[in-house]
Amino acid sequence: PSSPSSPSSPTPQLPWELFGGILLFLGWLVAVINYPGQAIAVSGLSLWFVGNRLQRHSLKIDLAAVFAIGLQTIWLGWRLVPFGVQAGAIAIATKLTNAQNEPWALLGVALFPYVIVMVAIIDSLYRNQKRELAKFGDLLLLVFGTFLTTLAVVNPTLRSLNLLFSTITLAVITQRRSLSPPASPAPPALFTHTMGVLTFCSIIDWLLPTLTLPIWASILLALMVVEWIFSLGNGIWRRSAWHIGLGLAAVSFALLWLNVESSWTGITRSQSHWGAIWLITPLTLTALASRTTAQRRSISSYLSILAVTMAQALTLFLPGTRLIGLAVAAAVTFVNTRYLRNQVTAVITVGYGLTFIVALLWEGVPGLPRLTIAGWFIVGAIAIFSLWLARTALIRRDNELAAIYAVAVDKWAIALCSIELLAMTLHSVLIYQRIIAPGLFYLIATAVTLGAIAYRSWGEPTDWAFYGIGWCLELLIAEILGFGEHSTIRIAFAQRGLPFANIALGLITQLAGEWWRRRYQLERLPNSFHILPLIYAVFSVVLRLNTFTDWTGLCSLGVALIIIGVGRRRDSFKPLLYLGIIGVSISAYELLFYQMSQASGGRLGDGLIAMSALGTSIMYAYRILSPWLVNYLRLTPQELQGIAHLHWAWSSCLLMTAIAFPIQVNRLLGLATGVFLIRYAIFQGRQTASSISEASPRIFGRITIQEIWVYLGLLEVAGMRIYWRETAVGKFLLGPLVPWNGAIACVVAYFLYILPWESWGWSKRPWQIAAYIIPLIILWETKLQIYPITLLLVAGYYIFLAVSKNIRFTYISVILIDWAIFRWFSDYLHLTDALWYVSLIGLSLLYIAQIDPQLRLPEYKAARHSLRMVGSGVICGWAILFHQNAAIIPGILSLIAIFAGLALRIRAFLYIGTATFFITSIYQLVIFSLRYPFFKWVVGLLVGIALIYVAANFETRRTQLNFLLRNTSEEFQEWE
Repeated sequence: PSSPSSPSSPTPQLPWELFGGILLFLGWLVAVINYPGQAIAVSGLSLWFVGNRLQRHSLKIDLAAVFAIGLQTIWLGWRLVPFGVQAGAIAIATKLTNAQNEPWALLGVALFPYVIVMVAIIDSLYRNQKRELAKFGDLLLLVFGTFLTTLAVVNPTLRSLNLLFSTITLAVITQRRSLSPPASPAPPALFTHTMGVLTFCSIIDWLLPTLTLPIWASILLALMVVEWIFSLGNGIWRRSAWHIGLGLAAVSFALLWLNVESSWTGITRSQSHWGAIWLITPLTLTALASRTTAQRRSISSYLSILAVTMAQALTLFLPGTRLIGLAVAAAVTFVNTRYLRNQVTAVITVGYGLTFIVALLWEGVPGLPRLTIAGWFIVGAIAIFSLWLARTALIRRDNELAAIYAVAVDKWAIALCSIELLAMTLHSVLIYQRIIAPGLFYLIATAVTLGAIAYRSWGEPTDWAFYGIGWCLELLIAEILGFGEHSTIRIAFAQRGLPFANIALGLITQLAGEWWRRRYQLERLPNSFHILPLIYAVFSVVLRLNTFTDWTGLCSLGVALIIIGVGRRRDSFKPLLYLGIIGVSISAYELLFYQMSQASGGRLGDGLIAMSALGTSIMYAYRILSPWLVNYLRLTPQELQGIAHLHWAWSSCLLMTAIAFPIQVNRLLGLATGVFLIRYAIFQGRQTASSISEASPRIFGRITIQEIWVYLGLLEVAGMRIYWRETAVGKFLLGPLVPWNGAIACVVAYFLYILPWESWGWSKRPWQIAAYIIPLIILWETKLQIYPITLLLVAGYYIFLAVSKNIRFTYISVILIDWAIFRWFSDYLHLTDALWYVSLIGLSLLYIAQIDPQLRLPEYKAARHSLRMVGSGVICGWAILFHQNAAIIPGILSLIAIFAGLALRIRAFLYIGTATFFITSIYQLVIFSLRYPFFKWVVGLLVGIALIYVAANFETRRTQLNFLLRNTSEEFQEWE
């Protein structure tokens, strides 16, 4: 069997060891209360027993048992000491340590020797290569040591002694184990080092318990400096010193922050300047950066910059330390920038330098007065110029650090310039609102800033530089116009000066862009040359937004010209160009509106006519100036023509709308405007060589654009008649010549019809259509006063059209002739019988059925027959219905129809005539029999004899009758 001491086979011994351990525990339990000596003996046996197991099995529970048994053995040994001796020892110890209120804290020092014993045991475990068990022992010691320190922490003396013993113990262990790290790893040097610092601080607190927060911060800063100096070099203690120094710096900052905060809240007032001592932290870090390697140097430099930034929280808000903190910050960041060669640190360096100058000026330079607000504007402008001058000097030095600082000062100059411009803008707004007065210093500051921006952008132009120059010019003009309290310049500034100045600036910058492009032969201008004039234009509009005077239209015109100047530069800017063109029209109307508002008299119609006349003038301006405008605006002739067309449509709508409103003074102006609009539309309908060669688009598949223009012009002629009523010709036409207007219209229409429009360049179709409808329109307008002779003349005109164009025009002539005959019947013959009028209608229908080309076609034979039936039926039917008492009228009409049908071989006439004759005969027989009853029997007898005769001869003459009917039917088929 294996050796019992072998750790690999404890199982056979386990029941006996367990039994023995239980017996030992029972023995200790019996003796521990009343027999501490026997309990100590049992504890010794237990230590031997557990120690033997620990050597054989290396179990963590055995090591914990050894630790517990040894600890309780000390307690049992203390119980063996006589009570008097115990009391005396405790009394002496509490008196020496001033622990009368917490005598239990003495355990934090009294039990420390046991820690040393356990350290020795754990070291033996490391030597015996029992690393896991030894690590567990280290954990037990850490917990126990922490417990002892916790007990002692309430008493300064005991705390200091405990920390001192702990530090010495840790230092010895660290030093010994660091010599053989693989066998026995040492505790972290940082932990040991930290314990040493805590011990030092605890001893100082024990010896000097009344130190204030600033004193403690000073002590910690001194320790920090020592630690960081000690950290130079190699070794575990030196490496930990670096981190200890960082911790001390953080704690000291917290203490000084609490001190400064108490100064702010008024708790203390005499110690606020202590915050400046923390500046030793960035200074020390900067010194370390100069004595270390590259990697460590970068870390030290960055931490130094961070520390000096944190230090500003302790010094910046206190007048006594503000300048010191900023000066140190500038120096520290300057030195560290030499190490880091970083733009960010260079920007920070320049920022601290500028802040130092600002703080110095804020607190006041001895012998000089404090700066006013205007003075600060001057300082800002000078600082901007100085920074850009410094940039130029740095660029000329041609080294890396100078290049970094050149970028940094440029960024700060740009930032300060932006702030300066914003502040000046606010000042100008307040002047414009008459809240504050202008000043010469503000004007000088703006001029210096303008010079600085111009200097910076000279040779290196950028969009932002041009924006800055434009902004400064705006502010400069605003400041100049703001001088004077009640002067005309002041009034002009408030009302006119600044809008006009912005327009002038916009035009100048727009022209400068054109010059710039020609000067440098650029295909595309910088965006600032496009945007800056537009900004000036918008600003001008905003400034005069609530103003409406005699000059606001000129402002709008200037804005429109600026927009046009920018929009003509590129095809992509064409919407701007159109917007500017609209602006030109708006400005003209704005001038017109102001003049109308100042004029007396006039009605709404007069205003609309004036607006239409203005639009017409603009339209003709585009047409007359089109050769020059096409080149300047860079539009195609079609696009410019479209703009003129829009003005024509707008002016025409205004002119036609004015008809519906009262007109007082501008009737002749409306007539003249209408003439020009009509002339424009009609001449737009004239076909040019290009329009003839190109396929013109058509509407509804047949009407060309040129014909549409002619139609629009003719419609406008019709609408314009309202305006010539007040003229001599108009009064004459609307007076004695009203009954003859139809004939006059025929004369006009005749010339419209026969003139050689095509040889003159127009399509003849619109003119012919106008010739067709003009007489009818005039007839309808004068229908109540027209003469029959006028109707006959117009009918003759349409007969002329029918002869040369289309026979169907005679339908209009028929209607007009009927109308004339109606008037003749009514006015001259005073005929009241409706049969006369109905007969004319029927005859007109028969005329249509007779001459209509379409009805004469074989396929329309039935329709023609029906129309003849209707025409003749109207006449005969009216006679049957309303003239039965006079049988001669329907009888004659029926005989006329019958003979006409037989003579002309037209079935409709024969049918209607026969039907009318039979109806009339039957009606008369009925009337005759009712009036003369005797003759009724005679007639009945004769009718009966006739029927008997027909029946008697029917069979004998069947063949002849059939032949007669067949021949008659066949002959009818040949009739119309």
